[in-house]
Amino acid sequence: GDVIVRVVAHKDALDSTRRFAVGEDGTNGGPSMRRGRDGPPTYVDVPPHTAVNGTVLHRPGEELIVARGTRGSPGNGVYRGQGAFGLTASAAPSDVVVDLEMTLAADVALVGSPNAGKSSLLKALSRAEPKVAPYPFTTTHPVIGVVEFENESELDVVRVLDVPGLLEGAASGKGLGDDFLRHVARCASALHVVDASCDDPVGDLATVRGELLRFGLDMPFRVLLSKSDLVAPERLSELEGALSQYNVSVASTMSGEGLGEAALALRRLARAVATRG
Repeated sequence: GDVIVRVVAHKDALDSTRRFAVGEDGTNGGPSMRRGRDGPPTYVDVPPHTAVNGTVLHRPGEELIVARGTRGSPGNGVYRGQGAFGLTASAAPSDVVVDLEMTLAADVALVGSPNAGKSSLLKALSRAEPKVAPYPFTTTHPVIGVVEFENESELDVVRVLDVPGLLEGAASGKGLGDDFLRHVARCASALHVVDASCDDPVGDLATVRGELLRFGLDMPFRVLLSKSDLVAPERLSELEGALSQYNVSVASTMSGEGLGEAALALRRLARAVATRG
């Protein structure tokens, strides 16, 4: 049968994708013109936005046949007459090499200064287990998580990438920042996580936004003020006013307040990008 690459929503990486796929055999033909049964298709499941030999499959349900199987063989009656060999076996197809590459690491990148609360947010909203500690640079490599939403009979999935903290000068390579920004470049949008309890949240946001723009990443984004449990309501209102030109959410992973709105912010980002694309 055919070997078909198929996009499924629940996959977020190629790590578990099978390295070899063999189409199932059909059946041989039989007497009295009976044709053999075609082999059933074999599916190779991949995440959304996977390039298959250069052709990008974006959305769940999209498929691409990468190797065509042979049809079940004709029955013996087909070969009657002079010069017939009476063959009934189906010919074996040749091997095919397929290159798979994720063109998009995630729907949303979590970006921000070190210790802004990105990993705590990802851990609270998904099954991912990033390292969480009360000091900077606990995340030293990107971590991906999946946030799930029940939508009637379907399941909406938003893939979220926790990017290590970005410093001023990241776009020029400071603190491995250029490596981290390359991961951001493979995401469709960004959620700027800003520590509301730090000395200058507005300045921190401006710094990280500036590094993304210097790296050429002018992508859709929203802002999340994190650690709201450490900030007085008056101060939160002041910060929201100072950032009123952006779409701003407020949340605390300690108290759980605002986590539902934070999840919806991720979903809105992913949907806006999907609609635009």
